[in-house]
Amino acid sequence: MLNFDCVIIGSGAAGMTAAIYLKRANLSVALIEKDAPGGQMTKISNIENYPGYRSVDGSTLSLNMYNQVIDLGVDYRYGNVLDIQDYGDYKIIKTDVEEIKCKAVIIASGRKPRRLGLENEEKLIGRGISYCALCDGFFYKDKTVAVIGGGNSAVEESIYLSGICKEVILIHRRDQLTADLNAQEKLKKIKNIKINYNSVVTTLITESDKLKAIKIKTNNKEEKEIKIDGMFIYIGHEPDVSFLSNLDINLDKNYVVVDDKMRTNIKNIYACGDIIKKEIYQITTAVGEGTIAATTAKKDIT
Repeated sequence: MLNFDCVIIGSGAAGMTAAIYLKRANLSVALIEKDAPGGQMTKISNIENYPGYRSVDGSTLSLNMYNQVIDLGVDYRYGNVLDIQDYGDYKIIKTDVEEIKCKAVIIASGRKPRRLGLENEEKLIGRGISYCALCDGFFYKDKTVAVIGGGNSAVEESIYLSGICKEVILIHRRDQLTADLNAQEKLKKIKNIKINYNSVVTTLITESDKLKAIKIKTNNKEEKEIKIDGMFIYIGHEPDVSFLSNLDINLDKNYVVVDDKMRTNIKNIYACGDIIKKEIYQITTAVGEGTIAATTAKKDIT
């Protein structure tokens, strides 16, 4: 069985930052990831609020962090974590490919996109439904797409898609957007973006197992059908804590509760990034939390 001082679950901004600090402290570190390095960062088309970059796409920023992690010699391992077992002074992490023993665990597994909860939604992922404009936008070149949401992600990705698609229909359940004012101003100047306020998607209409149209309902109960080629959903995120089911770890609405040192209620188990209960979910805050988690873990186990 593999044995490390610390195992980090998740290679987003928080996880990779923690790995950098632990490795530079001369500890043995494994970083476990089931998808591409960078987590949700890889799905962001343009980042303008990360210090040191006037503008950078999420994939580039993720790759830069990943290369730094690998250059330091961090053991990067692919796998889906299924369970964490707590034996006091050591932990056993079970993935779908192996078991790993360690003194400390840092949970940095982030969040996954929230679903609309509509019939056939899961079946249509990759067949008309996407949660990543940067990943899938090119498939809808010169076509009509809908974007669901009104926050920063929905607005920024609508702007990105407007440069690819013939028409972008932004659908928001409220009477005004909640995105940053600068992003809203950019959006309103783009002619091929149309906004439907006070509207929710009620039905997904398919043809040959692909999304072909949606039905939306307004606040006044008016319902109409809109023909589209694809739909991008940005209605927030939710943590995936299924692998924590055997731990008596404190959660608040499925977010891991930590103190100001990123400690959970279980000895030598820490959490950071978007998986934790906090007020601000940004790349910059995730980096800071990864730093704190790593330095706290080092003090506790050495």
